[in-house]
Amino acid sequence: TCSGGILRPLSFSGLCRSPTISDRFFVGGPLQLRGFLPAGIGPRSKTGGKTVPGGDAMGGNLFYTASVAASVLPPSGVLADYGIRLFAFGNLGTLVGTQHHLNWMQIAQSTRTAAGFGISGGTPMGRVELTYAWPLRYGPRDARRNLQFGFGFSYG
Repeated sequence: TCSGGILRPLSFSGLCRSPTISDRFFVGGPLQLRGFLPAGIGPRSKTGGKTVPGGDAMGGNLFYTASVAASVLPPSGVLADYGIRLFAFGNLGTLVGTQHHLNWMQIAQSTRTAAGFGISGGTPMGRVELTYAWPLRYGPRDARRNLQFGFGFSYG
């Protein structure tokens, strides 16, 4: 799976205000970029962040994530009876820029990667997964997490 976004302000000759922190993208977490906490990568403030290293997350104006996974049903037993799947994955992504001038080198150099394995299953409300990830490429101020639990809601 792949996802991405870019935030570009529209001024309309000063009619619209500049984007605020709540308009920016935040990347990380078990269902987006495994191996990193929610809002665990990208620009950070110089202070704050008492519960995670590196300061408070500031968000960014450009992000992408990509993930590849292979899963199997256990051959037999309780896990197979309930449709629980075992899987291995690799993911990569980045979050850059609170400034408006970005280049491809900044994007490439700030890409984070992780690989790991997990167990997942479906419920009537959505997907549940437990993963163990090894961040392979990360920044010094990134908030990483090896063991993660994720729950994704399904609508419709």
